[in-house]
Amino acid sequence: MEQEEFVPDYAQTSREIWIQQTYEEIKKRTYLDPLYDAAFKAFLNDEQALISFLNGVFQLEGDNRITAVTIKNTEVNILFPQVKTFRLDIRATTSTGFCINVEMQKAKHSRFIERILLQHSAFMLQSKHEWDQEFFKEPARELTDEERTQRYDLRYEFPPTFAIWICDFHLEKQSGYRGTWAIRNEQGLTLSEKVKYILYDLTQFSKKREEINTAEDRWLYLLKNAGSSDDLPDFDDGVIAKAIKRLLVGTASEKLLKEQAKNMVMTEEELDYLASLKVRARAEGKAEGLAEGKAEGKTEGHADALSVFEKLGVPPEKIAEAKAMLSAKKAELPK
Repeated sequence: MEQEEFVPDYAQTSREIWIQQTYEEIKKRTYLDPLYDAAFKAFLNDEQALISFLNGVFQLEGDNRITAVTIKNTEVNILFPQVKTFRLDIRATTSTGFCINVEMQKAKHSRFIERILLQHSAFMLQSKHEWDQEFFKEPARELTDEERTQRYDLRYEFPPTFAIWICDFHLEKQSGYRGTWAIRNEQGLTLSEKVKYILYDLTQFSKKREEINTAEDRWLYLLKNAGSSDDLPDFDDGVIAKAIKRLLVGTASEKLLKEQAKNMVMTEEELDYLASLKVRARAEGKAEGLAEGKAEGKTEGHADALSVFEKLGVPPEKIAEAKAMLSAKKAELPK
């Protein structure tokens, strides 16, 4: 299904009206796009769907399969001494003892890898804290030497913590659509098997429906194509069929539709990132435009900002929004 490009007039439209217009556009579609936060959580933040997805990601079969998950609170608070809050998309523990964080990232941000590392550090601390609550309860009696020895052995142990990031933009250092990253030395020896980052680059996932063979492929195919499709396949899988139903616009709750509309409008973080690109591009544009005049320099700066957006893999609809914003600014320039 070919979607019409919807670009609000930033010079005339308030954020509230912009969200409302986006909401109206969503209602014309068949499925919510799970590449945005609200629909992503509706699609995957379900026990059976998450079990199927994770078994696909880790390629688990037979007795090694994950059979149950416990979905956890996604807000993690760390004291520095001020509180630093991390809001994760999906956080869960599995029947196999894994602590899992699944993130959907629509647009690339500055220092993206550092963000992954920082967020995973908080996730590890939270996972260790919860693990300690189970193994280091206040003893009701004096501990034996054997029990103290066990406590000593467990004091710095933490559960396997795996971060799964699904990215709708190109990852420069990754040659395929999937990469498993870990902390290694110069000889390639892994420091610990308990910390891994699984990154998906959806721009490199190009399998057609008839080429889909694994559970991993099925979930990636649906994530990538739901927003532009009128007819998603359920692959004769009951769990997937239910997940697809949760994306249907026609039966979605008003709360979900409105939350999705908010997600499709640029967030404060994305606006900050756009502003940083504009400042940098404007400075370059002014320098290059001295001979041509300030107005031309600013125009070149705006064009450079859009060019940077494209190179960083920012989604086309976001670039269109940015273009409208820059056009409005250009109209304000002195002639």
